[in-house]
Amino acid sequence: MKRWLKLSLLSITVLLIGGGAYGYYALLPSRHFSRTDIPVLVKPTQTETKSGDSASNSNRADNSDSADSANQKNAKQDKNAFNVLVLGLDARGNENSRSDVIMVVRVKPKEGKANIVSIPRDTRVYVDEIGMTKINHAHIVGELRGGTKEGTQTALQTVSNLLNVPINYYIKTDFKGFENFIDTIGGVNVHINEALFLRAISVTLQPGDQIIDGKTALGLVRERWAFSDGDFGRQTEQSQILQSVAEQLLSPKHLPELAGLLVKLKSDILDTNLKEDDLISLAWMLKGMNKDDFDYVQVPGKSGYEMDPMVGSKLYYWIPDKELLAGLSEQYLK
Repeated sequence: MKRWLKLSLLSITVLLIGGGAYGYYALLPSRHFSRTDIPVLVKPTQTETKSGDSASNSNRADNSDSADSANQKNAKQDKNAFNVLVLGLDARGNENSRSDVIMVVRVKPKEGKANIVSIPRDTRVYVDEIGMTKINHAHIVGELRGGTKEGTQTALQTVSNLLNVPINYYIKTDFKGFENFIDTIGGVNVHINEALFLRAISVTLQPGDQIIDGKTALGLVRERWAFSDGDFGRQTEQSQILQSVAEQLLSPKHLPELAGLLVKLKSDILDTNLKEDDLISLAWMLKGMNKDDFDYVQVPGKSGYEMDPMVGSKLYYWIPDKELLAGLSEQYLK
């Protein structure tokens, strides 16, 4: 009886180890995404001229064909790389919402690297049926037309048109969901290089390593003015928090409850087309990355004031440099 019990326990142990090893192997980013049918949610449907006006419909078709040809060429170079649109919404509950954080992340699973293109929320872009306006208006314009799904679709298409690249995945969260999830995992570890005053919550973070809660983490990712290197500093902090979340999810204390945490993550994230196994694979990738594995860039351009059709008066804009932007998209997102 004892021998049978020992053999049974040994067999169960071997099965668990083997199953865990297989699961780990299957979810390795380089393997998982090579076996995944990566979707294409949107492709560029139009471009804008240097003066900022949208191109004609005939030019849109030509540009779309050119984009398809370029995308097919790049797909052969790295068919497993993909673009993720990250949207942080500035609304709570059922409010109509603009996008406070807008980033496109080029994920390269084979290399274990990522390029992050930050889009200032005041960037002047063409939004269908509205005209030239701020990019953070795109989501709310879509919501007013047809609800949250239309808001997502309008934001996706507007970003795709601006950068002239396809978008494969999106992650959309609001303030409350972000705070809730950070608090659920016990906060996140961050390293602060210099004292930072977070205007949104009137808190000063001192230099050094520390654990911050959801409210403070939200104040940090939204902060635009405290960093000596401007938006590049904010991008660094945003990626640091993403990596810290991944490390927390895959820490020994959370592994037994990982399935439940993923359900919680997807409920706190307002919306995403990433599946649970995609999220685990991305978390594994993020956990193993260091700062040299991230490249951060911002949409190039200049400050200016232009008429806005939504308010009928001049507003401050970040006006993209179309030539520099085309080169940036080619280098970082294709």
